[in-house]
Amino acid sequence: MAQYELNVLDYWLIIRKRRYTIALTALLVVTFTMALSQFLRPEPVYDATARIKFDRSSTVATLLLESLSTQSGADIGTQTEVIKSFPVIEQVAQQLGLVDKDASPEVRRTEAYLTAVYGLQGQVKAAQEGGTAIIKITASAGSGEVAQRLANGVAEAYRLENIKAQNRMVTESRRFVEEQMAALLQKLKTAEDTLLNFKQREGKVFLDEEAKAALAAYSGLDAEHNVVLRRQEEALRQIAALESHDGQAEKSEEHVFSEEPTTLLAVLNSRLHDLRQERANLRVNYTNQHPTMREVNRKISAIKASMVQELESKVKNLHTRESALKEQMERYRDRYISFPKSALELARLERDVKVTSDLHAALSAKHQELLVKSAQQIEEVTLIEPAVTPAAPVNKPDFGLNIIVGAMMGMVLGIVLAFARESFDTSIGTIEGVEEFLGAPVLGVIPQFDEVAVRESVLEQLPPGSSKDMIEMLTKLACLFDPKSVLAESYRALRTNIQFSSANGDIKTVLFTSAGLGEGKTTTIANVAIALAQDGKRIVLVDADLRRPVVHARFGLQREPGLAEVLVGSIGLKDAIRTVTDLMIGTLGVDRVMNSPGLDNLHILSSGAIPANPAELLNSPSLLQIIADLRKQYDVVLFDTPPILPISDAVMMSSKVDGVVLVYQVGRIGRNALKRTKFLVDHAQGHILGTVLTNVRSEITPEYGYYRYEYK
Repeated sequence: MAQYELNVLDYWLIIRKRRYTIALTALLVVTFTMALSQFLRPEPVYDATARIKFDRSSTVATLLLESLSTQSGADIGTQTEVIKSFPVIEQVAQQLGLVDKDASPEVRRTEAYLTAVYGLQGQVKAAQEGGTAIIKITASAGSGEVAQRLANGVAEAYRLENIKAQNRMVTESRRFVEEQMAALLQKLKTAEDTLLNFKQREGKVFLDEEAKAALAAYSGLDAEHNVVLRRQEEALRQIAALESHDGQAEKSEEHVFSEEPTTLLAVLNSRLHDLRQERANLRVNYTNQHPTMREVNRKISAIKASMVQELESKVKNLHTRESALKEQMERYRDRYISFPKSALELARLERDVKVTSDLHAALSAKHQELLVKSAQQIEEVTLIEPAVTPAAPVNKPDFGLNIIVGAMMGMVLGIVLAFARESFDTSIGTIEGVEEFLGAPVLGVIPQFDEVAVRESVLEQLPPGSSKDMIEMLTKLACLFDPKSVLAESYRALRTNIQFSSANGDIKTVLFTSAGLGEGKTTTIANVAIALAQDGKRIVLVDADLRRPVVHARFGLQREPGLAEVLVGSIGLKDAIRTVTDLMIGTLGVDRVMNSPGLDNLHILSSGAIPANPAELLNSPSLLQIIADLRKQYDVVLFDTPPILPISDAVMMSSKVDGVVLVYQVGRIGRNALKRTKFLVDHAQGHILGTVLTNVRSEITPEYGYYRYEYK
């Protein structure tokens, strides 16, 4: 086979030739991709999203609450974890009917109960949106309605939980203030009674301006000293509270209240509150001996130790301040020792009444604010965007993308298969390849034709009501019904090449055969016979296919008598040959024959009756005599024979004629079968004139002289 360096045009021709392979491969890959997508499609998952806004309350009552408790508000990150906490999800599970609302503590610790709650917890996600105070709650479920209910349920449960937590702190603060107010009220009453009794007993006390100023300064120091003592006492009480509770039970979890919260103490108290809330959530599932609970308790103990250390430092500072105040008070006392004791006592009693009265008034105002807040309820969570039912699942396969990807993969795979098929193609794809492979020239190239178009062209030329035999016959005889067509011109080119191969006049008998069935040899020889006759040559076309004869049908003649009868001697050669008169009487008719010049030069010897022993008849001496007689009477004798590979008739006859023409339909059989055909002819001492390529579709490019073809 001839070898070529492939260029871009060669690749394009291969793609065009194998376009059906590429298209079929792409279609199969797309179909497989879609089927696989359907088969492996996961269970649909719907996501519903609700958005809430978390605002730390900044009202007077809340600021008061923050002044009473060192706990600062949890940040947004903490709130996102609270949203997914066990208490919140448990409320949602109860609302959705997944667990019993009235379940006992024992039931709440069962595996089924916890599995239901934690399973629901895994379907919820919460995340802060950027640096805003907005939290996005995303719920996933197997249906859009369930996902929507779950997202809104979590948002509402979290809002209610936040209200409960905030108002619980308000309640605790109010109770603390009420206790302090009761104690101060009793202290104020006692101070007022003491002052009243003193005035009734001592009467009025008179001091000069200097004494009054000194007494006022001394009273200020004494008041500050009392404040330091009170704060020192408060810090010691807080230390005692932290050290006396081990933190293992909910009853012992108390907040550290202070009138002057320090920054560090506020941070520690906030962290302590968060850890206690985390421990409360964990206590639902774990005992105190669980490693997770131990770790949380360890952190709580560490924070308590830090708080005790901070409070002890505060006590130390207050003790230093107390000593300094005592020293100043002693200097005033030594300096103004001459002050009447009654004046000093009166100043002290009036100061006690004023300080206690002012503190009681401040607590009364705070108490009123807490009462108002208790009635209003603190709400830090606002639902700004409720979840809606999602229209489509989030894991819905993208069929459009799958089709595109599948088509691209299919095209690539199809091109690979096309080039692979081209590489393994055993047929011969070029004229040069056929000539090099067989060592014989290509005498003609018969282009591929559209049978439907040819049939329509025939019908246009025939009168209405023409027989099917006439239509079928003319469809195969392009040189007769459409002599100006490209197809007819290719047969005339083949005629010319055959004439050139026998230019010296030695080749007058030519045998047409093929390697296998259906390669178009009968159609080729019939059109070549017409072309030779139209060229003025006396032609006889012999149908030597005594097994499946077709020549008589191509020209609309009777099959009998014919070659078989001549071979057996039942009829003479001259009586068996059909002439133009027989064509007129036959299916072609007078008009068609009269309008087709040159047909009077065409004589036909049909096959005759199909004998029982065709091989023996064709191998008999009578055939040699018939060939000799025909050589004398005609310019060219054409023999139509059976295919070589299935039947040996053509091989036996190849040595009895001057030349053999192999008809090869491109792509129908492999090169090895064609090679075997030539070998059998050569082995029988036959002379191959060349080959005829049929059913060829030419590709003509702008480059002059570039000619290639492809086939179906």
